[in-house]
Amino acid sequence: MEFLHEGEQIILQDSAKSDYFGKGTLYLTNARIVFEAIVGGLLSKSSEIKIDQGIPTIEAVSSPGGKMLQIQFQGNVEPTMIHVGNPEKWEAAIKSALAARM
Repeated sequence: MEFLHEGEQIILQDSAKSDYFGKGTLYLTNARIVFEAIVGGLLSKSSEIKIDQGIPTIEAVSSPGGKMLQIQFQGNVEPTMIHVGNPEKWEAAIKSALAARM
């Protein structure tokens, strides 16, 4: 993956949708959480990194109602909401990554 830094490894990745950024792929690495959105029209599509936050910037994570992933990043007033296939799995993985950074 182009966005990975040296020594960085993907822990989890899944198709996702953000009400704000649209469809794309959500990645959890050992250092960051990244949302790569699909942008463009019918004839030309590309990807663009819309969320790129270090694990330490995550203040809270939850999966309310088991329907979406809710992440509170430092400095953001509102939590970031992302629809993923298994939000409970994502919540557990992010909490584990946070604990490993402490």
